[in-house]
Amino acid sequence: MANDQTQEQKDFFISYTGKDSQWAQWIAFELEAAGYTTSIQAWDIRPGSNFVAEMDEAATHALRTIPLLSEAYLGSDYAFAEWAAAFRADPKGKQGKVLPVLIQPCRIEGLLGPIGYIDLVDLDAQKAREKLLAGVKRERAKPASVPFPTVPVPSGPLVNRPVFPGSLPPVWNVPYPQNPLFTGREELLSQLATALHAGQPTALLQPQAISGLGGIGKTQLALEYAYRYRGDYQAVLWAQADTRENLTLSSLTIATLLNLPEKSEQESTRVIAAVKNWLQHNTRWLLILDNADDLALARDFLPPSPGGQVLLTTRAQATGRFARRLEVDILSTELAALFLLRRAGLLPVEATLEQASEHDRSVARAICEEVGRLPLALDQAGAYIEETGCSLSEYQRLYQHRRADLLAERRGQLVDDHPLPVATTWSLSFAQVEQKNPAAADLLRVCAFLAPDAIPEEMITQGAEHLGPQLAPVGADAYLLNQSIEALRAYSLLRREASDGTAHTLSIHRLVQAVILDQMDEQSRHQWAERTIRAVEAAFPSIEYQTWPQCDRLLPHALLSAELIAQEPMTFPEAARLLEQTGYYLSKRARYGEAEPLLKRALQIRERQLGPQHLSVAISLNSLGFLYRKQNKYEQAEQAYQRALTIREQQLGLEHPSTAETLNHLVFLYREQDKYEQAEQAYQQALATCEQQLGANHPDTADSLYFLAGFYGRQGKYAEAEPLYVRALAIKEQVEPQHPHTQTIRANSARLLRTMGRDAEATALDQP
Repeated sequence: MANDQTQEQKDFFISYTGKDSQWAQWIAFELEAAGYTTSIQAWDIRPGSNFVAEMDEAATHALRTIPLLSEAYLGSDYAFAEWAAAFRADPKGKQGKVLPVLIQPCRIEGLLGPIGYIDLVDLDAQKAREKLLAGVKRERAKPASVPFPTVPVPSGPLVNRPVFPGSLPPVWNVPYPQNPLFTGREELLSQLATALHAGQPTALLQPQAISGLGGIGKTQLALEYAYRYRGDYQAVLWAQADTRENLTLSSLTIATLLNLPEKSEQESTRVIAAVKNWLQHNTRWLLILDNADDLALARDFLPPSPGGQVLLTTRAQATGRFARRLEVDILSTELAALFLLRRAGLLPVEATLEQASEHDRSVARAICEEVGRLPLALDQAGAYIEETGCSLSEYQRLYQHRRADLLAERRGQLVDDHPLPVATTWSLSFAQVEQKNPAAADLLRVCAFLAPDAIPEEMITQGAEHLGPQLAPVGADAYLLNQSIEALRAYSLLRREASDGTAHTLSIHRLVQAVILDQMDEQSRHQWAERTIRAVEAAFPSIEYQTWPQCDRLLPHALLSAELIAQEPMTFPEAARLLEQTGYYLSKRARYGEAEPLLKRALQIRERQLGPQHLSVAISLNSLGFLYRKQNKYEQAEQAYQRALTIREQQLGLEHPSTAETLNHLVFLYREQDKYEQAEQAYQQALATCEQQLGANHPDTADSLYFLAGFYGRQGKYAEAEPLYVRALAIKEQVEPQHPHTQTIRANSARLLRTMGRDAEATALDQP
């Protein structure tokens, strides 16, 4: 095929747009095989050259022009103009200057006038070849000295011949048909095409890996790529790479397909070596290694420098220098709903989501969220709905009560590209992990009881002593923890991310959690739920302003633990403390509705386990009193505070700091109700206790000073308030200069000074 734009006169100049390059290459090949010479327009002319000028020169030095007519061609800024001059020179087609070839349905009415055209739309390769050559002969485009040839179909396992658009390459052993329900993933397909330089010779030495969780759609993505870009390859080879035995068997199959001399060898190593040699010395091939989870095994079956392209599907997240990694994630909600409706037969394949009813769209979205938008689970759900004829709503209700059974269902009777259901897919992976690293399996069990996203690793390390004999050593040894996480990442069962450069978090798919939980018997489930709750409690900090970021990180997991405590039920001390800490933190963040049931449950557990007069009961009462006060439920707040005060006075005495803490809470309550006498007594008693027990410069003493100062200030007793503000601010600036409370004390002190007419001093306080 002639591509070098020279002065030599050619029989045909083929004009096309870039989207139709496969057609142009095929037509040029067939014409030259029949004895013609061609000059095929190229969009990759030499760097720095004027491609418009060079294409014009090529067209000028050709006897005839063949425009490849398609919608893309007629809309092109350049291609259409390439044959306009030839058309003007022979408007009636008598000289055969222009020989249009229709390759795609498009509007050509009035465009060609009396000029005829060759219609290749919807023909197979053999019929298209015959019609093309017959049309060329009829238009007297062939030189008289060259007889009309009969072009044989090429023989042999691999011929360097352009593939007819829409047909399969000469060598093809992809075991599955193209999926008509393939939905989304267009960006990933584009990235694959770019990485593999589809249709062009490439120096890409690394295989391309499609990585992700089992059931995420890796095989479907590789399959769709093979079908969409099949015209760019002379051979597309598929190998099962999950075991050495399957890889060996696939290699023997490939040797037969390629008709290699060694195909009949008894020694499999010789056959594998021959296949590797062929892969190294041939080009324009694509080899897909499906389920290549053991990358070291896959590497053994590849040559050091492949001449073509290798595409892997793997659950491994770490591909190192062996392969470039493209991660596949779950579908978006909208794409997941569209796929589910199509798979269930509730929408035609070509329909859009908007064409479904609002009810179906709503229920489909809800189902998608429940199964975590995992393609395999959606396919499984759609197959069940299609085969049983149940409605989306019926399936949703059934899933909520029979999840384990549905996740173990096969995906219909006609599916062979991924025959295993969701539950079996991950159960096998989990069994392999347990065999290789028991601590990793236990880590996955813990994660099954937590929120699926952003699981702080410090929860594992700080709570490891509560997580059983396998995980206990892991918490104190970063190396062992890394080993466990590595074992899970090898199957994409767990992800690991650095949230702020140092603090790592883990994430797990919600269906992986579901399958693990469904496999546990009641005793194991209770044991691991209790272990997880203890670990979360061990990591949950005391509620201080400085610990709020850590509390936020742990909150989703603490809330899920609270649900476990209520379901099981759990009544051990750590469960009560976790409920109390979580509820108190929610109260501090004004999430009162969420806080109240947690604090009530903590109080109930402590009263039943420890008795109504225990000091831990006073802690729960204090937290409940704070919650009720913030909601202006003053009567309930006072009852809680008075009970807590009585317990602390009896157990600790009047002068203990904890007793003073409860007094301060009562002060706030009395002040808000304008009960000044009771408030002042409580304020003064709390301040005296703090000074005596904690010292004159303790932050809690500063708080007591500030509260009493504010109490006097609101009553207009400025002289009594001012020295208390001064003392409180001095202590806070010394020990907690960045605390928000320190800024509040400064602002209120300045406000008091302005009220007293001392603006200059107030302004000075405004400038810390």
